[in-house]
Amino acid sequence: EMISSKALVMGNELSRKMLYRLKGEKSAFCQIFGHEPEVMSDSVKIDEVAAFDGVDINMGCPVRKIVKSGDGSALLENPSIASQCITAVKLALKDKPLSVKFRLGISDDSVAVDFAKMCRDSGADFITVHFRTRNQMYSGIADYTLLEDIANCGLPVFANGDIVARQQYEDMLNRGAFGVSIGRGAVGKPYVFSQIAGLPYVMDLLYVINKHADALLTVFEDRVVCNELKKHVSAYLKGMRNAKSVIVAVNASKTTESLINLVSDFVADNPDYGIVGSETAI
Repeated sequence: EMISSKALVMGNELSRKMLYRLKGEKSAFCQIFGHEPEVMSDSVKIDEVAAFDGVDINMGCPVRKIVKSGDGSALLENPSIASQCITAVKLALKDKPLSVKFRLGISDDSVAVDFAKMCRDSGADFITVHFRTRNQMYSGIADYTLLEDIANCGLPVFANGDIVARQQYEDMLNRGAFGVSIGRGAVGKPYVFSQIAGLPYVMDLLYVINKHADALLTVFEDRVVCNELKKHVSAYLKGMRNAKSVIVAVNASKTTESLINLVSDFVADNPDYGIVGSETAI
């Protein structure tokens, strides 16, 4: 989850907690946001951030409270400030890689190519482009018309938006993308990465939910964990026979234990839904 550089520098305890990493976790980047170059530079020197393998600057978030503060996709309208932020963070990171995530623009894609070039010239090592505008938020369809033009700017590009299948992944690579970035497509389908890679996978639903809960409980109080799990569990159960009433009950849960018990009972009554997967590669 993206972390406020300003909150980190000001010593906000919750922001630091959100940087917690599980033991054995492989390569991971920390995603920060902000619009003050010096503050952003200072934030990546903090121990919890410095422990990551690289940093990503979010310049694409379309949420009103983020944009109103001059952060996220507000920087699409302030490329000079965006450039200063990228350069400052890259200098602080030294040899560690820096990426920048942004959208096509505010209401259209007229700034996308120039913004990509600015990222390149400012020191970014690669970019992730969500092929929607800020005004689209998360609606409509991602428009990949400019993928080739952005890929020709000289930076590796990760394509983001509506990618949920291997064929889409291959199409993106054929059009010049270095890779793809999966966001909402993984909610309810954490195995989507195996599907896209063409690898076999098996997911034990209860195991995954319990592991997720345990990881969250190392950082957050039960109330927060319960609420965070609701959207994921609802997505897991969506479309399953007899699951509608369970989803309603899950979303009314007050504790993590009661939520997990509801899923346990559902799987006990519907054992075919306990395991999801394919043991053969594509």
